Amino acid sequence: MKVKRAIELFLAALEGVKAPATVHWYSHRLAGLEARLGDCRLAQLTHSDLRQWRSALVRRNLSSWTRHGHVRAVRRLFRWLEIEGHTEKNLAARLELPPLDFVPCRGIDFADMLAMVRAARDSPRDYALVLLLADTAARVGGVAGLTVKDLDLSGGRAFVREKGSKTRPVYFGPRTAEALAAYIDQRRTGPVFLSEKGGRRLLEGGIYRVLKRLAARAGVTDHWNPHSFRHGAARAMLRRGANLAQVSQILGHSDVSVTVKFYGSFVDEELKQLHGRYSWVSGED
Repeated sequence: MKVKRAIELFLAALEGVKAPATVHWYSHRLAGLEARLGDCRLAQLTHSDLRQWRSALVRRNLSSWTRHGHVRAVRRLFRWLEIEGHTEKNLAARLELPPLDFVPCRGIDFADMLAMVRAARDSPRDYALVLLLADTAARVGGVAGLTVKDLDLSGGRAFVREKGSKTRPVYFGPRTAEALAAYIDQRRTGPVFLSEKGGRRLLEGGIYRVLKRLAARAGVTDHWNPHSFRHGAARAMLRRGANLAQVSQILGHSDVSVTVKFYGSFVDEELKQLHGRYSWVSGED
């Protein structure tokens, strides 16, 4: 079997089990391996071949997170090939991950979030969408997959399906509930968010384009994509006094260590503000 065929089988195994965005993520990150080693037979492939591929990847002008993701995808591919019996051993077991240049996740600024909410007021759909993203800190895939029956407007919650088949509740306040009620109006079934043309479900790419348009209208130039709303909400909750364990549950992280990794570090200005809030030296004798 050639590497190209192995990648095809791996991606086919993910279909229907993982979310389409996850399948796309693996497909995109395995494309480089296919371009370089796709015609090689698995039986002839060596660990050295994989290290040479990684070396070529590292020399490209990519972010540390992108390089890290490519290697993670290859490691996952070869682990699957071993489990499925396509290879006798996992050639990528000793393929080390490139180091990450860690930068704390800042997300969208509070003022920018408010500006985008104001920019969306003339569209019931966009207004409800932006408020829901900001209020729930849900992943964009979960928001795109919402149906009207998933909403509990009186209870201030919705049930989202994220990362494949995982379902969890997310929470929102009265303002978001009112915006959602005004948008869905009398609808009782079907997707919550619909495209303006054709009335079909608004997919993740459509949500991205809505936010891009609103950001341009509001004069927001950075940190406006769907995941930036999730990051911004998480950091805002921490600044307002929530602890990491509470934020971890609200975000739907599988383990609090994930929350610590991404939100347990603060940028310089945040640390200065925290010091001013918690320092036991008041400046008075």
